[in-house]
Amino acid sequence: MDMKKTLLAAALVAASTSASALVVNDGSEANLNEIINGMMVSGDAIDVIGDTDVTQATTSPYFTSSPDSNNSSATFLIEITDGASSQSFGIFNGSESVELFVGSDSGVSDSNSDQVSFRLQGGSYSVYVNNVDTDVDFSSDQFGFYLGHGNSKIYSDASMNGGIERFVAIQGQDQYLDLGSETTFGCDLEHLSDCVLWEDDDYIVGFEDGTDFDANDLVVFVQDITEIPEPASVALFGLGLMGLGFARRKQSKA
Repeated sequence: MDMKKTLLAAALVAASTSASALVVNDGSEANLNEIINGMMVSGDAIDVIGDTDVTQATTSPYFTSSPDSNNSSATFLIEITDGASSQSFGIFNGSESVELFVGSDSGVSDSNSDQVSFRLQGGSYSVYVNNVDTDVDFSSDQFGFYLGHGNSKIYSDASMNGGIERFVAIQGQDQYLDLGSETTFGCDLEHLSDCVLWEDDDYIVGFEDGTDFDANDLVVFVQDITEIPEPASVALFGLGLMGLGFARRKQSKA
């Protein structure tokens, strides 16, 4: 876990959203089942191939910080796309967005992790990266994810993609994951304490940037976030500063 977050202040209202189903295809590359189950050391395997109405995946677009945690982080798992080097990843709220890393980034260490915090100032949340003001303000502490693709963005909210779902999220069920030697060195069945526990406030999210709809073009592990219920017209009350740590692990080009 990379960065600590502490709730400090505010009463916020989220916009209404509605997610629809996405059929996640097997495809000709490593599919989402193979990618995720290939990292599984202990716990129940997942099955997200098929219609998200009946699988373990969701297309819910918006999240907020987990109320019972002091840490939050995200780790790149894999990119499988011809445009991997030119892609980017970030968070958004309405028309505002903040880029966190790009496809040319590599490696995961404390030195290249980004801390993102939301600080209540004058009725909006100023977004800070590594304690530096980005001059971007969010209207609430709720956020979606985006995949920057060429000169455009693909959003977790289908209404911003012309009504097309291009995002899935899979919730953890207390499985243990091996995210690779850079983050979970020594992780195996006999050393589960060296693995990452995929809890119910952790999600693996996947994006689709093309037409095969295998949702593996960008896959990210995000810890300590909570899905916003749908239909979501939710008033949130609290005092807060929310921090998110993001770290890049690896990329793979098709």
